[in-house]
Amino acid sequence: MDFLTIIFTIGIILLLAQLPVIGFYVRAFYYGMCLMMGGFTGGIASIPFGKSANNHFRMFKIFQVMTWPMGLRFHIRNSEILNDEKPYIIIANHQSALDVLGMSYAWPVNCVVMLKSSLKYFPGFNLCAYLCESVYINRFSKEKAHKTVDSTLHEIVTKKRKVWIFPEGTRNPEPELLPFKKGAFILAKQANIPIVPCVFSTHKFFYSNAEKRLSGGHCLIDILPEVDTSKFESVDELSAHCRKIMQAHREKLDAEAANLNR
Repeated sequence: MDFLTIIFTIGIILLLAQLPVIGFYVRAFYYGMCLMMGGFTGGIASIPFGKSANNHFRMFKIFQVMTWPMGLRFHIRNSEILNDEKPYIIIANHQSALDVLGMSYAWPVNCVVMLKSSLKYFPGFNLCAYLCESVYINRFSKEKAHKTVDSTLHEIVTKKRKVWIFPEGTRNPEPELLPFKKGAFILAKQANIPIVPCVFSTHKFFYSNAEKRLSGGHCLIDILPEVDTSKFESVDELSAHCRKIMQAHREKLDAEAANLNR
C-alpha cells in the first residue's frame, strides 16, 4: 500500500466518522482497535521488563496517543491522593468501555485491576493484562471468585498492592449507581486497608449507545479522600457509605460536566 493510498484511506475513515450512525460505528470500531492494538503494542514493548503492575504506564501512554484523535479529554483532580505508597482499594463507577481510557489518567503505581474473566479472550488486551498482572474474577462461580479474592488478598499483603475495582460489577450509563458488589469491601476489611473512591462524570455528552452517538467531549475525574475501613463494623455498612458519597459526588460532577461540554 503506497503513501497516497494510506492518506486516501484515512481521509475516507475521517469522512465516515462525521456521518450520523455510521460515524458511531466507525468511531466505536476505531476505539476497539485502539484497545486491541494498544494492548498488543504495549505488551510487546513490555516483554523485556517481565510481568509487572507498573507496565500499565507504558501501555496507557500508547493507548492515550492512539485515541487522541477521538477528541475525548479526561480531567483528573486531587490526583495527589493516589501517590500514597501504602496499599488500598480504589473503586470507581463504570459506565462504558471508555472507562479504560479514563483509568489511564488516574492510575496509581503498583496497582492491578480486577477484570471479569471473559476479557482474558480479548486479543491484544489479554497480553497487556497478563503482563500487568491483572486479576480475573469469575462472577458466575462463587468458589472461583472466593479463590480470586484469597489470592488477591495475599498479593495486597505481600506486595503492598493497590487494586482497582468497579464495584457495580457491570457497565451502567444511568445517573444512579447500581448496588455495589461486596468483593472490594471484603478485601479492604480483611486486609485492613483504606478504600479510595474515584468518580467519573457522565459520558452522556459524548457517548450514547442507544442513540448511536460517539463524539469528542470532556469527562471529569475526581479522587475522593480515602475511607478508613476500620471505622465500619460490617462490609454492608462500608459498602453503603462508599456508594452514598460517590452518588452524591457524581451528581455534582455531572452538573460541572454539563457546563464543560457546552
